[in-house]
Amino acid sequence: MSERLALDGGTPVRRQPLSMGKGVAFLGDEERAAVMAVLESRSLFRYYGPDLQETVAGFERDAGAYLGAAHAVATSSGTAALRVALAALGIGCGDEVIVPAFTFIATVNAVVLAGAVPVFAEVDETLGLDAAAVEACVTERTVAVIPVHLENVACDMDPLLKIAEQRSLAVLEDTAQSMGATYHGRALGTLGDIGAFSLQLEKNITAGEGGLIVTDDEALWIRAARYQDQGGQFVTGHGGSRGAELDEPFVGENLRMTEIAGAIAGAQLTKLPSILGAMRRNRAAIEAAVGVIDGMQARRSPDPDGDGASSITWFLPDAALAARFADALRAEGIPSAQIYDGRPVYATPSILGRRTASGKGGPWNCAEHPTDVVYRLGMCPRTEALVARSASVGIGARWNEDDARDVAAAVQKVASVLLG
Repeated sequence: MSERLALDGGTPVRRQPLSMGKGVAFLGDEERAAVMAVLESRSLFRYYGPDLQETVAGFERDAGAYLGAAHAVATSSGTAALRVALAALGIGCGDEVIVPAFTFIATVNAVVLAGAVPVFAEVDETLGLDAAAVEACVTERTVAVIPVHLENVACDMDPLLKIAEQRSLAVLEDTAQSMGATYHGRALGTLGDIGAFSLQLEKNITAGEGGLIVTDDEALWIRAARYQDQGGQFVTGHGGSRGAELDEPFVGENLRMTEIAGAIAGAQLTKLPSILGAMRRNRAAIEAAVGVIDGMQARRSPDPDGDGASSITWFLPDAALAARFADALRAEGIPSAQIYDGRPVYATPSILGRRTASGKGGPWNCAEHPTDVVYRLGMCPRTEALVARSASVGIGARWNEDDARDVAAAVQKVASVLLG
């Protein structure tokens, strides 16, 4: 007879909370020393100061080398990185950009704030863009596609890149959640034209807030560096020094990273292999112990060896069972949830209602470039059905063997009751 679930009054598998976190779990003396060096230098701005430490420039150089990209620009946040990347690509009013129906809202917000219209395409069992669905969304106004590498699992990039090449679409990889993960040996964020990363608290490495774009295209790099610095009136991001204009001037924003954030990010970058290695070991141990369970379909990965392994996601037979599965695991003391509540990103009220801060509808209400793109629940039915059946377990980078064993035991316990 199955053991009684903690959700129903039984004894939980684990009473002591599991430590969570990726890069944040590895914050220590190295980051403290780097920050103190900046404070003592009194040079907190990335381009000048009485004793500039050049921590942002160093982070850009080291991150580019680590990821295998020729150029990098650090920014104030992951959302800022997306905005900078879109600006570098010249995307704006009248353009359409294909985005996944399942992603964090920042992916969509960045497109809208660039003045372009987001067009939603279905995701598949990778929880990344389905290439056939992307192709079906292309119109004469489509200029780019944004594959999102969600929770350290790559999109299936080969078919997406093929379609992008055939249709002359720019590829901006949203790699906010997957720094250091790879696809067939290449770092995510380096397969398309430009890649954007986040250093927010929950990411693989963190500076609290921060972002990064990488590219092999020098022209995109220069445009990105200029845009994040008010349009580059002094070309501050080119070679780390101020100089003459390199091409036509344009309006930009202040999306610069501070030297303190650069100091933390640089120290964290040296720990990224250890962070990913720890999560991969923990995931492998959990998956081996859980095995294959009838009624639980594992999220598909195009390259399991390259995954960053920050979570494990399964698809259950129906939405109600998936929600109860996640609830039951939490009651057993295991960090579990349905990513983004198991809902598509366009369910966000601001997107469904096509509302911007101005109240004037943004790119959906442009007289010069009218659009008939509208959003409604049910518009991507495969995505909605798939994500509603999902349940995920987060993986901590500081877990030990006992922690992984408890997670596996809880998954088996809950599955035996709910699916037995």
